[in-house]
Amino acid sequence: MPELPEVETIVRELKSEIVGKKFWKVETYFENIILPSGQQLIQGLPGLRIVDVIRKGKYIIFVLDKKMRLGVHLRMTGRLLWKKVKGREKFIHVCFTFSDATTLLFADVRKFGRIYFFPDKDFNKATGIAKLGLDPFVDDFSFENFYVLFKNKKGILKNNLLRQDLITGIGNIYADEICYRIGKHPSTRLETLKVKDFKAMHEAILHCLEQGILHCGVSVSDFVGTRGKQGEHQKYLQVYGRKGSKCYKCSALINKTKVAGRGTFYCPV
Repeated sequence: MPELPEVETIVRELKSEIVGKKFWKVETYFENIILPSGQQLIQGLPGLRIVDVIRKGKYIIFVLDKKMRLGVHLRMTGRLLWKKVKGREKFIHVCFTFSDATTLLFADVRKFGRIYFFPDKDFNKATGIAKLGLDPFVDDFSFENFYVLFKNKKGILKNNLLRQDLITGIGNIYADEICYRIGKHPSTRLETLKVKDFKAMHEAILHCLEQGILHCGVSVSDFVGTRGKQGEHQKYLQVYGRKGSKCYKCSALINKTKVAGRGTFYCPV
Protein backbone atom coordinates (compact mmCIF):
# COMPACT_ATOMS: atom_id res chain seq x y z
CA MET A 1 0.00 0.00 0.00
CA PRO A 2 1.32 3.48 -0.84
CA GLU A 3 2.33 5.30 2.34
CA LEU A 4 2.67 9.01 3.08
CA PRO A 5 5.72 9.67 0.84
CA GLU A 6 4.15 7.91 -2.15
CA VAL A 7 0.85 9.76 -1.76
CA GLU A 8 2.69 13.07 -1.25
CA THR A 9 4.60 12.38 -4.48
CA ILE A 10 1.33 12.00 -6.37
CA VAL A 11 -0.17 15.12 -4.78
CA ARG A 12 2.85 17.22 -5.79
CA GLU A 13 2.74 15.90 -9.34
CA LEU A 14 -0.98 16.59 -9.61
CA LYS A 15 -0.77 20.06 -8.08
CA SER A 16 1.78 21.20 -10.65
CA GLU A 17 -0.54 20.28 -13.53
CA ILE A 18 -4.12 20.16 -12.40
CA VAL A 19 -4.93 23.23 -10.28
CA GLY A 20 -7.27 25.51 -12.23
CA LYS A 21 -8.56 22.76 -14.51
CA LYS A 22 -12.31 22.26 -14.80
CA PHE A 23 -13.96 18.84 -14.98
CA TRP A 24 -15.86 18.28 -18.23
CA LYS A 25 -16.91 14.62 -18.06
CA VAL A 26 -16.63 11.56 -15.83
CA GLU A 27 -16.85 7.98 -17.09
CA THR A 28 -17.18 5.12 -14.61
CA TYR A 29 -16.65 1.42 -15.30
CA PHE A 30 -16.86 0.01 -11.76
CA GLU A 31 -19.05 2.13 -9.52
CA ASN A 32 -18.68 0.09 -6.31
CA ILE A 33 -15.52 2.03 -5.47
CA ILE A 34 -17.34 5.40 -5.60
CA LEU A 35 -19.04 6.97 -2.58
CA PRO A 36 -21.77 8.02 -2.16
CA SER A 37 -22.52 6.76 -5.71
CA GLY A 38 -21.20 6.72 -9.25
CA GLN A 39 -24.22 8.61 -10.54
CA GLN A 40 -23.70 11.47 -8.08
CA LEU A 41 -20.10 11.72 -9.28
CA ILE A 42 -21.11 11.66 -12.96
CA GLN A 43 -23.81 14.27 -12.50
CA GLY A 44 -22.18 16.52 -9.91
CA LEU A 45 -18.50 16.75 -10.87
CA PRO A 46 -18.64 18.22 -14.42
CA GLY A 47 -18.30 21.99 -14.37
CA LEU A 48 -16.42 22.11 -11.05
CA ARG A 49 -12.95 23.68 -10.96
CA ILE A 50 -9.97 22.37 -8.97
CA VAL A 51 -8.81 24.99 -6.49
CA ASP A 52 -6.08 22.93 -4.81
CA VAL A 53 -4.77 19.40 -4.28
CA ILE A 54 -3.85 18.50 -0.70
CA ARG A 55 -3.11 15.41 1.38
CA LYS A 56 -4.11 14.07 4.78
CA GLY A 57 -2.41 10.80 5.70
CA LYS A 58 -2.86 8.52 2.71
CA TYR A 59 -5.80 10.47 1.25
CA ILE A 60 -5.51 12.61 -1.89
CA ILE A 61 -7.97 15.50 -1.70
CA PHE A 62 -9.07 17.70 -4.60
CA VAL A 63 -10.42 20.96 -3.19
CA LEU A 64 -13.13 22.13 -5.62
CA ASP A 65 -15.12 25.31 -6.05
CA LYS A 66 -18.75 25.48 -4.93
CA LYS A 67 -17.69 24.00 -1.57
CA MET A 68 -17.17 20.44 -2.87
CA ARG A 69 -14.35 17.94 -2.46
CA LEU A 70 -13.18 14.90 -4.39
CA GLY A 71 -11.11 12.36 -2.46
CA VAL A 72 -9.04 9.38 -3.55
CA HIS A 73 -7.67 6.61 -1.33
CA LEU A 74 -5.39 4.29 -3.32
CA ARG A 75 -5.47 1.49 -0.73
CA MET A 76 -3.24 -1.38 -1.96
CA THR A 77 -2.98 -1.13 -5.75
CA GLY A 78 -4.78 2.06 -6.78
CA ARG A 79 -3.14 4.44 -9.26
CA LEU A 80 -3.85 7.88 -10.69
CA LEU A 81 -2.38 8.12 -14.19
CA TRP A 82 -2.29 10.70 -16.96
CA LYS A 83 -1.99 7.98 -19.57
CA LYS A 84 -2.79 4.31 -20.03
CA VAL A 85 -0.14 1.82 -18.97
CA LYS A 86 0.19 -1.17 -21.30
CA GLY A 87 -1.52 -4.22 -19.88
CA ARG A 88 -3.50 -2.22 -17.35
CA GLU A 89 -6.38 -1.01 -19.55
CA LYS A 90 -8.88 -3.49 -18.11
CA PHE A 91 -8.17 -2.20 -14.60
CA ILE A 92 -9.22 1.41 -15.34
CA HIS A 93 -12.37 2.10 -13.34
CA VAL A 94 -12.84 5.87 -13.65
CA CYS A 95 -11.83 8.35 -16.35
CA PHE A 96 -11.87 12.08 -15.54
CA THR A 97 -11.84 14.35 -18.59
CA PHE A 98 -11.08 18.05 -18.19
CA SER A 99 -12.20 21.01 -20.28
CA ASP A 100 -8.77 21.17 -21.95
CA ALA A 101 -9.32 17.55 -23.18
CA THR A 102 -6.71 16.04 -20.87
CA THR A 103 -7.71 12.90 -18.96
CA LEU A 104 -6.82 11.47 -15.56
CA LEU A 105 -7.40 7.76 -15.01
CA PHE A 106 -8.05 5.85 -11.81
CA ALA A 107 -6.84 2.24 -12.12
CA ASP A 108 -6.88 -0.47 -9.48
CA VAL A 109 -6.07 -4.14 -10.00
CA ARG A 110 -7.62 -5.31 -6.73
CA LYS A 111 -10.50 -2.79 -6.60
CA PHE A 112 -9.83 -1.88 -2.96
CA GLY A 113 -9.31 1.82 -3.70
CA ARG A 114 -12.04 4.38 -3.06
CA ILE A 115 -13.22 7.64 -4.62
CA TYR A 116 -15.27 10.08 -2.55
CA PHE A 117 -17.37 13.04 -3.70
CA PHE A 118 -18.95 15.08 -0.91
CA PRO A 119 -19.61 18.69 0.17
CA ASP A 120 -16.87 20.25 2.30
CA LYS A 121 -18.96 20.03 5.46
CA ASP A 122 -19.53 16.27 5.13
CA PHE A 123 -16.21 15.22 3.58
CA ASN A 124 -14.03 14.43 6.61
CA LYS A 125 -16.69 12.34 8.35
CA ALA A 126 -17.81 10.52 5.19
CA THR A 127 -14.26 9.53 4.23
CA GLY A 128 -12.98 8.63 7.70
CA ILE A 129 -10.46 11.49 7.69
CA ALA A 130 -12.08 12.86 10.85
CA LYS A 131 -10.76 9.82 12.75
CA LEU A 132 -7.15 10.20 11.60
CA GLY A 133 -4.36 11.21 13.95
CA LEU A 134 -1.56 13.72 13.46
CA ASP A 135 -0.09 14.10 9.99
CA PRO A 136 3.65 14.82 10.26
CA PHE A 137 3.57 17.39 7.42
CA VAL A 138 0.02 18.74 7.57
CA ASP A 139 -0.57 19.22 11.31
CA ASP A 140 1.49 20.69 14.15
CA PHE A 141 3.86 17.78 14.62
CA SER A 142 5.94 19.30 17.39
CA PHE A 143 7.59 16.93 19.82
CA GLU A 144 5.18 18.09 22.53
CA ASN A 145 2.14 17.12 20.44
CA PHE A 146 3.78 13.86 19.42
CA TYR A 147 4.74 12.88 22.96
CA VAL A 148 1.21 13.43 24.24
CA LEU A 149 0.06 10.66 21.90
CA PHE A 150 2.47 8.07 23.30
CA LYS A 151 3.54 8.91 26.85
CA ASN A 152 0.79 6.87 28.53
CA LYS A 153 0.38 4.25 25.83
CA LYS A 154 1.21 0.58 26.27
CA GLY A 155 1.82 -2.05 23.67
CA ILE A 156 4.18 -2.93 20.86
CA LEU A 157 6.15 -0.15 19.18
CA LYS A 158 5.44 -1.11 15.57
CA ASN A 159 1.74 -1.72 16.21
CA ASN A 160 1.41 1.84 17.47
CA LEU A 161 3.42 3.34 14.62
CA LEU A 162 0.91 1.73 12.25
CA ARG A 163 -2.13 3.15 14.07
CA GLN A 164 -3.62 5.75 11.76
CA ASP A 165 -5.59 7.29 14.64
CA LEU A 166 -2.30 8.25 16.31
CA ILE A 167 -0.02 9.22 13.42
CA THR A 168 -1.42 8.97 9.94
CA GLY A 169 0.58 8.02 6.86
CA ILE A 170 3.05 5.48 8.26
CA GLY A 171 2.79 1.96 6.87
CA ASN A 172 4.84 -1.22 7.07
CA ILE A 173 7.94 -0.08 5.17
CA TYR A 174 8.51 3.20 7.00
CA ALA A 175 7.65 1.67 10.40
CA ASP A 176 10.57 -0.75 9.99
CA GLU A 177 12.85 2.07 8.84
CA ILE A 178 11.88 4.21 11.85
CA CYS A 179 12.55 1.38 14.32
CA TYR A 180 15.92 0.70 12.72
CA ARG A 181 16.92 4.36 12.88
CA ILE A 182 16.22 4.58 16.62
CA GLY A 183 17.91 1.22 17.30
CA LYS A 184 14.82 -0.49 18.70
CA HIS A 185 13.35 -3.88 17.80
CA PRO A 186 9.89 -3.36 16.26
CA SER A 187 8.35 -5.54 19.01
CA THR A 188 9.75 -3.32 21.79
CA ARG A 189 7.14 -2.39 24.41
CA LEU A 190 6.26 1.31 24.52
CA GLU A 191 6.24 1.34 28.32
CA THR A 192 9.98 0.52 28.35
CA LEU A 193 10.91 3.59 26.31
CA LYS A 194 12.32 6.74 27.89
CA VAL A 195 11.76 10.35 26.88
CA LYS A 196 15.04 10.31 24.93
CA ASP A 197 13.75 7.35 22.93
CA PHE A 198 10.57 9.22 22.02
CA LYS A 199 12.65 12.22 20.95
CA ALA A 200 14.68 9.91 18.72
CA MET A 201 11.45 8.41 17.35
CA HIS A 202 10.00 11.85 16.58
CA GLU A 203 13.16 12.74 14.64
CA ALA A 204 13.19 9.37 12.88
CA ILE A 205 9.59 9.68 11.71
CA LEU A 206 10.30 13.04 10.10
CA HIS A 207 13.64 11.91 8.65
CA CYS A 208 12.40 8.64 7.14
CA LEU A 209 9.30 10.19 5.62
CA GLU A 210 11.22 13.21 4.29
CA GLN A 211 13.74 10.92 2.63
CA GLY A 212 10.92 8.91 1.08
CA ILE A 213 9.41 12.08 -0.35
CA LEU A 214 12.82 13.26 -1.59
CA HIS A 215 13.22 10.05 -3.62
CA CYS A 216 9.59 10.07 -4.85
CA GLY A 217 8.51 7.04 -2.85
CA VAL A 218 9.19 3.32 -2.75
CA SER A 219 8.41 1.11 -5.75
CA VAL A 220 8.79 -2.48 -4.57
CA SER A 221 5.34 -3.53 -5.77
CA ASP A 222 2.69 -1.47 -7.57
CA PHE A 223 3.52 2.16 -6.86
CA VAL A 224 4.18 4.55 -9.73
CA GLY A 225 3.69 8.30 -10.08
CA THR A 226 1.07 9.91 -12.29
CA ARG A 227 3.31 9.55 -15.37
CA GLY A 228 3.98 5.88 -14.71
CA LYS A 229 7.46 6.49 -13.30
CA GLN A 230 8.66 4.40 -10.38
CA GLY A 231 9.96 5.87 -7.16
CA GLU A 232 13.63 5.58 -6.22
CA HIS A 233 13.58 5.25 -2.44
CA GLN A 234 13.85 1.44 -2.44
CA LYS A 235 17.51 2.02 -3.30
CA TYR A 236 17.99 3.88 -0.01
CA LEU A 237 16.09 1.68 2.45
CA GLN A 238 18.24 0.78 5.45
CA VAL A 239 16.48 -2.40 6.62
CA TYR A 240 13.18 -3.15 4.84
CA GLY A 241 13.48 -5.92 2.25
CA ARG A 242 17.13 -6.65 3.16
CA LYS A 243 16.83 -10.08 4.83
CA GLY A 244 20.23 -11.83 4.75
CA SER A 245 22.11 -8.65 3.84
CA LYS A 246 24.61 -6.99 6.13
CA CYS A 247 23.46 -4.26 8.50
CA TYR A 248 24.88 -0.92 7.40
CA LYS A 249 25.79 -0.11 11.02
CA CYS A 250 27.29 -3.34 12.42
CA SER A 251 27.49 -5.89 9.57
CA ALA A 252 25.16 -8.37 11.31
CA LEU A 253 22.72 -10.06 8.95
CA ILE A 254 19.26 -8.51 8.71
CA ASN A 255 16.50 -10.82 9.96
CA LYS A 256 12.83 -11.06 9.09
CA THR A 257 9.96 -11.90 11.44
CA LYS A 258 6.31 -11.01 11.91
CA VAL A 259 5.16 -8.09 14.07
CA ALA A 260 1.63 -6.70 13.98
CA GLY A 261 0.86 -9.42 11.45
CA ARG A 262 3.29 -7.87 8.95
CA GLY A 263 6.57 -9.02 7.52
CA THR A 264 9.12 -7.12 9.62
CA PHE A 265 12.83 -6.53 9.00
CA TYR A 266 15.30 -5.76 11.77
CA CYS A 267 18.93 -5.97 12.79
CA PRO A 268 19.44 -8.47 15.66
CA VAL A 269 22.19 -6.26 17.09
